[in-house]
Amino acid sequence: MDLLEMGITAARSGNRDEARMLLEAVTLQEPDNEQAFLWLSFVLDDPELSMRCLERVLELDPGNQRAERGLAWLRSQQGDEAEALPERLSDTELRVLLQALKQPDERAVLGAIRRLGEAGDSRAVEPLLNLLVSTPSETIRGHARVALTAIGTPAVGPVSRRLMGERAPKVATQLAGVLARVRSMAALEACRDVVDRAKHPVARYAIALNLIVSAHGEVALGIVRDYVAQASQDERARAAIVMAVGQAVKAGALEARPGLQTLMAIWGNSSLSPALRRSALTALGVSSQPSVVKHLFEATADRDEHTRVAAVDALARFDPPQVDLLDRLARSTDPLVRARANLILDKLPAA
Repeated sequence: MDLLEMGITAARSGNRDEARMLLEAVTLQEPDNEQAFLWLSFVLDDPELSMRCLERVLELDPGNQRAERGLAWLRSQQGDEAEALPERLSDTELRVLLQALKQPDERAVLGAIRRLGEAGDSRAVEPLLNLLVSTPSETIRGHARVALTAIGTPAVGPVSRRLMGERAPKVATQLAGVLARVRSMAALEACRDVVDRAKHPVARYAIALNLIVSAHGEVALGIVRDYVAQASQDERARAAIVMAVGQAVKAGALEARPGLQTLMAIWGNSSLSPALRRSALTALGVSSQPSVVKHLFEATADRDEHTRVAAVDALARFDPPQVDLLDRLARSTDPLVRARANLILDKLPAA
């Protein structure tokens, strides 16, 4: 195994210091090795140095998508203030806290979890992870997720490895929540790896769902779009993700502009199944954003009859429904559109 392979292995295992040493050695010996610079960018603590590594990758390999995504993410974080590193726990306090995780008293367990999260000690990652996947308590599971998120990058490798083989929906959702909320390039890359390579669709769906509203911002929506575009993913799950984007925009959890751009991109992707594209129309209606009304109204004249019906339904999904437009469509010369609009109006409560 050469230095590059050893460095990549160390990075994937979460051994950042070892990986940094090995990969820096490779870049000194081989200044044109773009893989070494790429992986080095993931394990550096200084964002400026990481950006320089990624810029070097793009000099050597223009169009490298991982480098482009990494740079976009780093630039999106430049306005954030760095937080002071917490003080490392003493061995004695750590031992007491880890013992408390095994107590039958839930309050004692929750107190220990909170303290471990506040301390940010990487030595707590595996115990917290084991607790998260084994406890029957939803409260404990949720607190363990928050603590792992607070620990940050040291939790990424262990969490992503566990998620790769996870089949239980509730556990997968919590694990995915960690990766979606840890603010690091390593976490973002782990999210993409899970979407592409996780053994069970439950894990892939959980990541896509959590990335809709995540610490990674607009960059994460690219992974969501890729998930929806992959024919290998379950179509019902993909449709559910599309609807979740619309719901997040409506709730204000996701900024309208990138959310609507994502839905419009899905609607405009002719390689997707017609049913999946129509789900994007429905989600646009669910979003209840005035800017999409014109587009949906125009879609009621689409050549495809199923699309016309979906567009009428989408106008009804607004909160409140677009009654004036539905009333116009109820007098349409298109019998299918007219019938659908009248059916919807008949079901709406009287004003």
